[in-house]
Amino acid sequence: MILHSDMNNFYASVEILYDPMLRDKPVAVAGDEEARHGIVLAKNDIAKRFGIRTGQVLWEARQQCPGLVCVP
Repeated sequence: MILHSDMNNFYASVEILYDPMLRDKPVAVAGDEEARHGIVLAKNDIAKRFGIRTGQVLWEARQQCPGLVCVP
C-alpha cells in the first residue's frame, strides 16, 4: 500500500492560522529572493485560482497575481 499525502496547501494554511488577516488573500509560502531561492513552496486555494504553481519563480507569480502575499 502506498500513501500519498499532499501537504502543499497545509503550510500556507498554517501561516493563515498564525495571521488571520491573510484569510481572504492569496498567500504563498516562498523562499528568500535575496538568497536566490525565490520560488513558491506552497500556496493556498485562492492563489491556486490565480494559476500560482509550486516551484514557480516569485517575480512570475506576482505578475499573475499582483496581490500575492509571500511569507517565509
